[in-house]
Amino acid sequence: MIRRLILLVYVVTVLAVLIICAGVCVGLMPYEVVENEMRYAIGRDETLPVIGCMTLASLILLTQVKKTTGITAAKGDVHLEAGKPGEVKVTIRAIVSVIERAALTISGVREAKATVYRQSGEVPIRIAMTITLSQGYSAPQVSEEVVRSVDDALKVALELSNVPVEVRVEEITHAIIEREKRVV
Repeated sequence: MIRRLILLVYVVTVLAVLIICAGVCVGLMPYEVVENEMRYAIGRDETLPVIGCMTLASLILLTQVKKTTGITAAKGDVHLEAGKPGEVKVTIRAIVSVIERAALTISGVREAKATVYRQSGEVPIRIAMTITLSQGYSAPQVSEEVVRSVDDALKVALELSNVPVEVRVEEITHAIIEREKRVV
């Protein structure tokens, strides 16, 4: 919030200076008047602190450029639809619950942890999954099954299709593999 306020003041100040420069270039404002006002402003004691504040604001905004390029996990609600009956919003926690339960239904998945990311476009979310795989199962095959299961669960629960899902195997456990029971 503070950075947005700094950005607002900064942009309004820069815009005012640009308008004055454009007015001088076009001839709307006499150069002598602007030169007289500049001499007055430079002679004031407040000029140096204002320049320092503008420099500090520039540095703060410059550091934010790098920070905001990273993708952060979504929080709150995801807006799915707005229509006659009203808006449809689903909490991130509910989406994560649907995704993790769908992944745990796949044979070979011991644990599943999902992270939901917001994105712009037709599909409002992107999913990153971390799973623990049982020994004796193929990671690529289980990953494909997890993606299919998550996609099906999201279609049923949220009517979302083609949601990008990234599956990463974090660990392979040596737990006992579930096998079919023998009939004696």
